[in-house]
Amino acid sequence: MNNEMKKNEEAVSPVIATILMVAITVVLAGVLYVWANSLASDQPDTGTRNNFQASDADGAISGGTGDTLLRLAWTNAADDLNWAFVTFTLEVGDNVYSCSTRSDADCSFDQKGSDDTKWEHNEILYLKENGVNICGSSDANANPACTLDITVSYNGIMVAGTPERTIA
Repeated sequence: MNNEMKKNEEAVSPVIATILMVAITVVLAGVLYVWANSLASDQPDTGTRNNFQASDADGAISGGTGDTLLRLAWTNAADDLNWAFVTFTLEVGDNVYSCSTRSDADCSFDQKGSDDTKWEHNEILYLKENGVNICGSSDANANPACTLDITVSYNGIMVAGTPERTIA
């Protein structure tokens, strides 16, 4: 009977080894999955393929602080952009102005869409001065035109579009 027990013990040993190898493989696969998922979630968003067109808004610019400056519309838009991740910057010469939906920004937007939390794919925006004279002069002899450098970013990545516009 000793020989028979020895044969049974030898037969069980490969089965236990196989079970252990499968268990180790499953645990290792789980660890690799969690690690790969963590790496993927830490990557920055790729931004958007949307493309905007800026044009001069109707109306003359003045020395005041409430002029409507630009009309922005999408020429190509697959995405609605969440305002929490959109930044607008206007540059006039050496002066830089921030535009946003917040009331304390240098310029603000008139939105013409149905969702105030997003810049929708079919929405037209009007950028206007918000208590700051971005363009225009109180000097009647000054050139009434103003050249704006426009930067729009989504999730920190620049959105393609009109980089500069002269308005009057």
